[in-house]
Amino acid sequence: MSMRSTVLASSRMVRSLQAVVLVAMLFQTLNAVEEVPFEALNPADINQIVLMYKGGIEEDEIALEVLLGAEALVKESGVPGADKIAFKKCDAYEGRNIMKMQEKGLTKFPMIYVSIEGQGMERYTREMMPEKLSDFILTKLEETTDEDVFPYSEDLITDQYPVFVKFYEKWCSRCLAIKKAFENAATKMSGRVIFMEVECSSSDLAQEFCTKHDVDGFPTLKLMGGKFTQAILFERDRNVQGFIEFLDEHVPDKADEEASVSDT
Repeated sequence: MSMRSTVLASSRMVRSLQAVVLVAMLFQTLNAVEEVPFEALNPADINQIVLMYKGGIEEDEIALEVLLGAEALVKESGVPGADKIAFKKCDAYEGRNIMKMQEKGLTKFPMIYVSIEGQGMERYTREMMPEKLSDFILTKLEETTDEDVFPYSEDLITDQYPVFVKFYEKWCSRCLAIKKAFENAATKMSGRVIFMEVECSSSDLAQEFCTKHDVDGFPTLKLMGGKFTQAILFERDRNVQGFIEFLDEHVPDKADEEASVSDT
């Protein structure tokens, strides 16, 4: 056999082995996501990502591919706690799932729910890409600190810096669910926006402040101070990405503003 033939044969063998490895990896990934009957799903379970979908529907199959890709990225991230995340899927067309889903008012698919310990369950409504979903999950696993969140003080609200205020109560489960996201965003936005939290029932002054800002439910979040003559109510997804996108929109980074001016 000539040298050329030997090289070609070796090359084909390498490609064949690579194909086998890729198929094996794909098979392993496909089987890593547990198929769960709807009745077996428990909203109270922590650290789970659940896809509800209709098998065979193009949009839903894309969502399944996104889930599989995100699972691989999360598991490979090495982020503490990532190995404890369980990825599950529930096909509406399997068994009695569709009937049980309809009984609960679930009629639109696909839907992905993310439940991380201490942060409640949240529906994923962002772009359907593995990288986006994995980033969304991993952000929830990041260590946070309350060092960048200031306690209530009206002295913080001046025309010098914008202040993002969280009005809350300790008994409020939804308030507890966004605690880490609020802390995480506070650290990421440090130097641009002051983050402050107000427990409305903690004092007469705090209660007066909450009443002044028409707080009638918890949590309520508002942006005030700085250039703002009126407080702006936050009405988006209560997660790190939602907080930062809202603040980026209303409080542009100075470097971005300077770049924008230089381009004109």
